[in-house]
Amino acid sequence: MAHLPRVLTTRPLAQADRLLQPLAAAGYTAVNIPLLAIEPLPVSPQQKQWLLDLDCYHRVVVISPSAAEQLLEVLDDFWPQWPVGVQWYTVGAGTRQRLEQAGIVAECPLTGDRSEDLLALDALQDLSGQRVLLVKGEGGRPLLEQALVERGARVDVLPLYQRVKPRLKLEQLQDLLTGDYPVMVVTSGEGLEQYLEFAQQYLPSAEQVKQLQQQRWLLLPSHRLVRQAETLGFQQLICTEGAGAEAILDSLQQLQRLATD
Repeated sequence: MAHLPRVLTTRPLAQADRLLQPLAAAGYTAVNIPLLAIEPLPVSPQQKQWLLDLDCYHRVVVISPSAAEQLLEVLDDFWPQWPVGVQWYTVGAGTRQRLEQAGIVAECPLTGDRSEDLLALDALQDLSGQRVLLVKGEGGRPLLEQALVERGARVDVLPLYQRVKPRLKLEQLQDLLTGDYPVMVVTSGEGLEQYLEFAQQYLPSAEQVKQLQQQRWLLLPSHRLVRQAETLGFQQLICTEGAGAEAILDSLQQLQRLATD
């Protein structure tokens, strides 16, 4: 791997360019084949009331770019101008940038893009008596909600989308499973599980599934995901310590150094 490796990214389609563009700028040939698709969830009458009462919340926490996208689309029906006095937070810079494109100023961790990094912010240490709206996808870790409640907040959880199996063309499946991509970026546990499911479903033998697990490098954003990948049988693993483009590019450079040592 002395030359720059071809990289396979696996983000949902709406998020693909946020990684593909930095990779291309750094000289990498990269292709995105989504391992998950984003499907909006209906808003219940109670959730609609939360959105109508958005100005009653002290803080709004938006978990992901997909959550931001869905929230902005829903809020367009209720708020022609953003309410004053609400403090906005995001887990990562990509989510913050999406909100800022819509005119919402949000705070996120200076380094890192995990729930733990967000919870380290000084402004979120004492939330006694405060109302917090937590905007996210269905499922996921309960860590953020639990920590906010423990710090005194009254938290309403608003799931606006679910992750579902993508409808891939045969050519995409072939590229995903047998394409010449020594490195693949996977940013969620659901994506890991879907990758293995595709391999077991479409590769002709268990031996080929095992070879795939042994040969392709997986770049994963957290040690939790690395442990999950190990449990699923994957062997070539690097923790990028974040899902952003900068962290992934740093890990690609680390992989290059390993290849030349």
